[in-house]
Amino acid sequence: MHPTIFVSIASYRDPDCQNTVRDLFEKAARPERVFIGICWQFVPKEDDDCFVVETRPEQVRTIRVHASESKGACWARSKVQSLWQGEDYFMQVDSHMRFVQGWDELLIGMLAQCDSPKPVLSTYPLTFTPPDTYGDEGVVTIYPKWFDDFGVLVQRSEMASMKDAPPLPRKNAFIGAGLIFAAGRIVDEVPYDPYVYFEGEEITMAVRMWTSGWDIFVPNAVVAFHDYGQRPERPRHWKDQTDWDKLNQHARKRIRYMLGIDPVRDEDLVDIERYGLGTARSLAEYEAFSGLNFGVRTFRGALLLKPELAPDQPAQCTARKDMFVRIWRDNFWNCDETRSGSGSALSATVGLRKWLPATLKFLGVEIVADAGCGDMNWTRELAPALRLYLGFDIVPELVADVRERMKEQSNCFFSEADIVTATLPRSDAILCRDVLTHLPLEAVMMTLKRFRQSGARYLITTTHATGRNGAIRNGGWQALDLTAAPFNLPPPRIMFHEGGTKHIAVWAATDLPE
Repeated sequence: MHPTIFVSIASYRDPDCQNTVRDLFEKAARPERVFIGICWQFVPKEDDDCFVVETRPEQVRTIRVHASESKGACWARSKVQSLWQGEDYFMQVDSHMRFVQGWDELLIGMLAQCDSPKPVLSTYPLTFTPPDTYGDEGVVTIYPKWFDDFGVLVQRSEMASMKDAPPLPRKNAFIGAGLIFAAGRIVDEVPYDPYVYFEGEEITMAVRMWTSGWDIFVPNAVVAFHDYGQRPERPRHWKDQTDWDKLNQHARKRIRYMLGIDPVRDEDLVDIERYGLGTARSLAEYEAFSGLNFGVRTFRGALLLKPELAPDQPAQCTARKDMFVRIWRDNFWNCDETRSGSGSALSATVGLRKWLPATLKFLGVEIVADAGCGDMNWTRELAPALRLYLGFDIVPELVADVRERMKEQSNCFFSEADIVTATLPRSDAILCRDVLTHLPLEAVMMTLKRFRQSGARYLITTTHATGRNGAIRNGGWQALDLTAAPFNLPPPRIMFHEGGTKHIAVWAATDLPE
């Protein structure tokens, strides 16, 4: 009796699915052990050619759903798993694929070579163009590509030549949803989450598998091919359905909760105990193994950002300026004394206004560049003792206002500047209080690099003793810790405790990232 294989296929209005099924049976070394489950999502009369099964129909189990009732790929994959009848192995593929001869024996043998009691083989299949044009062969390994604006990881892959293929499958932290092969019990232990829409499918499944004790391996031989082309005869769910974005928004909340980004539970976390993380290993252990940090969106310590979301891109610069202009114009912080907020009130800076002048004198600072000077509610006492006070702010009206009010102070100069992208003129010290806490982490990193490039000897800025950071948007706030990831600055040279976790700290410019 040969071990059996259950193959899961979610097919959305795809006429090529029947060819995928035929190829699975024809290329199997032992087709009698292969059982295929399909969730057909179709429009009657329009898609009648999408679910023709002529090869071994008795070994094909189906669920038929009107396309208008479909809730996306993960929902369909979950439906297919209900057709599993205890087969020894579970395999997941897409509905437009082809396979190598003897794929079943190849995968079973490869899985046995994996150094783990609970191995999973997964990768992105190689490319082919119907009917039979196949791309180059190689070993494909999946890596992180970037985090999107919601903190959901997007993946990429690299292909190595077959001559460089390792003798055994190698461990990896990431899966490709188009090719998964494992022992059948994975269906019970890590069932597909029907509430994830599409984005985040692969990273959440990888984390759930790994925390449930399953180890992911990259196949070291060619197994399958995938049609990655955009074909008009194969509609996409999100092109057909008007509510897909709502489904995706709910899914994002679920993903962010699962990956520890937003730990607050709400109504979007339906059945999260069943479809959440495992208990064999922790999320922190997965992050250490994979090199990812979901909270700060890094891979191996480096920030991973979608290129168009980079802080120096025009759209991001405009959004950042618009946000801080609105904050100033609308007195967003609701402080009668200063539109810079209650943290800049005289009552909140009593100790700081004594400590800072003495510290500047100790450091030999005569020229200060105030990066985010605001309305100078508390720093106006500081300026007369300096040779030069250079104030910079992103809000044009604010700069004009403070320039007018300080026009009698001959050593004070004010300019409009976005400190994230501008390199400030050389000074002895850059003062940047209560500004970086309102910027996304990638913008803070770019700002620190600009500060170093300015030639200043010191940076005097706000930091919080929390040991962690998280992703925020422009104008938000967090208790930013510059000694924690992703910045990892050394301990400050000098530090003044402002209260709670908040400190104003001094770093040498050489302590900042290059």
